[in-house]
Formats: sequence, structure tokens, C-alpha cells
Amino acid sequence: MTPPRAAAVLGRRWPRGQGGLDRRLGLTRRGLILVLIVFALTAMSVYPLRQYVAQRQRIEQLQAKHDALAGEVRRLEAERERLRDPDYVEQLAREELHVARPGEESWVLTGPPPGDRAVAAPPPRPERSWLRRILDGLLGRAG
Repeated sequence: MTPPRAAAVLGRRWPRGQGGLDRRLGLTRRGLILVLIVFALTAMSVYPLRQYVAQRQRIEQLQAKHDALAGEVRRLEAERERLRDPDYVEQLAREELHVARPGEESWVLTGPPPGDRAVAAPPPRPERSWLRRILDGLLGRAG
């Protein structure tokens, strides 16, 4: 036979809204439904929020690219204005295309410039043995 106290606990019926999961969490059924609704709304708003953040980042990237291209357009407009100057066009023709006026001689030097002569490399040092390298490293000798 079961003890009277155990029989009382086993035979007891919980009032509505106070049993199982509701009792362990300390929530009523309405509270539990409210928590589930809030969770569902939060879960449904994650994807649109992620899309919004990704679109904002893409807009910022495109804005930076637009600003860089606008700067390039301004630079090209300034270059176009400079190309309308005949003196500047003549200077470019002389420097880049080696154009000469009638009666002038144009000289083009080929080969490396005189200042770029190869410097003689120092003779290679004889290779030290592994033991000598370790001893020199331990004794602090440079070599």
C-alpha cells in the first residue's frame, strides 16, 4: 500500500494553468502564448533586417564608387581643358612622341641610362659549417 502522503500527491490534480511547463516557467497559458508570439515575430523579422543591413552596405559601397568616379571625371575634364592649350599639346608631342619642328633634329637614346651601370658584386664568402654557425651564434659573433 502507498503511504497516505504519496497517495495525496499522486492523486492530486493541478488546477488549470498551473501544471507541467507552465508551472516550471512560472507562466500562465496566456503568458506562454504571448512569449511564443513575440518569439515568432522576432524570428520572422531577422531575415528582413539582415537584408536591410546588406542593402545599406551595398549602398555605401556604390556611393564610394560613385565619388571615386566623379573625381576621375573632374580630373579628365581638367585634362581636356589643358589639351585645348596649343603649347601643352606641343610639349606632349615633343616628350611622348618625339616630334620635332621643321629644321630640328630629334635624337632618341636607347639602352640603359648611364647611371644604371651594374655595380660589381662582392665576392661570395666561403660557407661556414653548421657547427661554426652555431658557435658563432652562441658567442655573439657576426659573420
